[in-house]
Amino acid sequence: MITLYQLHWSHYVEKVRWALDYKGLEWRAVEVEPFSKRQMRHLARKTQLDSGERLHTVPAIRDDATGEVVVESSDILAYLERQYPTRALYPEPGAKRDEVVRWLPWLDSEIGLAARRLAYTQIALEHPGYLAELFVPHAAPAGAAADLKPRIAGMIIAGLLTQRFRFHLNREDRVFERLEQSLLFAARRLDAQPWLVGAQFTAADLTLAALLKPVSIVPFFRDHPHLQKLFKWTDALVREHRREPRTGYEAAMRAVRQRRGWALGSVSWLAGPAQESTLQEIPATTRARNDQQAVAGWPLVTGPMWYLRLKRVCGLARTPYTRDVTGE
Repeated sequence: MITLYQLHWSHYVEKVRWALDYKGLEWRAVEVEPFSKRQMRHLARKTQLDSGERLHTVPAIRDDATGEVVVESSDILAYLERQYPTRALYPEPGAKRDEVVRWLPWLDSEIGLAARRLAYTQIALEHPGYLAELFVPHAAPAGAAADLKPRIAGMIIAGLLTQRFRFHLNREDRVFERLEQSLLFAARRLDAQPWLVGAQFTAADLTLAALLKPVSIVPFFRDHPHLQKLFKWTDALVREHRREPRTGYEAAMRAVRQRRGWALGSVSWLAGPAQESTLQEIPATTRARNDQQAVAGWPLVTGPMWYLRLKRVCGLARTPYTRDVTGE
């Protein structure tokens, strides 16, 4: 039995769940408390962040058959492939396998991190009470996000996440632009061939499809005229592999947008969507980045201040909401 330590809404966790199911492995999930990670304290392995700090992060697995504890999603996929080669996710050793190995840390770093950052920003600004449902469900039961207490809690959480993931620096860090270039590059590859690498479904395709999930709630990308084929490719793959087509946050954002009739879809510093990617090849990446930052101060006090700062500098403006978030 494999134990998966998860936050159920994480796209990196979905990547590992997908791999476990694809290989037909027995596994169980342990839902982790987002702030304390107390369910993981007994695990010796931690993730080293870009800052040098070492923390327990999800996903992580413990394999009862071997006693191994593995952290970080791409390392978990590589472990599963070595230990359980049935229904391979990697080509045979050689150039194609090496190419898949190059794609994974790049997808994790360039698409996964930006997707997380921008999706959390959308939720924080449009529907902060839903963050309370995700992070403190004991205080904000499902369906209560519009109530006063969850909204206040959500603003505090949004402020904490702003510090942790630098939401207030999305413009300075060119997060929209970098994600756009990365997605257009992947879309161009898939215009020319059915899979990212070679002639079969691999860990690279699984990773791209899983990490795209949060992008569905960011209107700039979901409505991007040059990314529609990419989203259709992803949606078809999700259906074929019988993955859950929608996450809770997709449904929550769709409902609140339909009720209000607007979404934060305009990015003030971008004139419009780019036509094509300037990337010609994947930059050399040996390890996936992890952009989490230390959070200073007392969140209950500083959280609302960081939230107000995010609202002031976000650069997102309302646009009419006239379609389903998933494009269906």
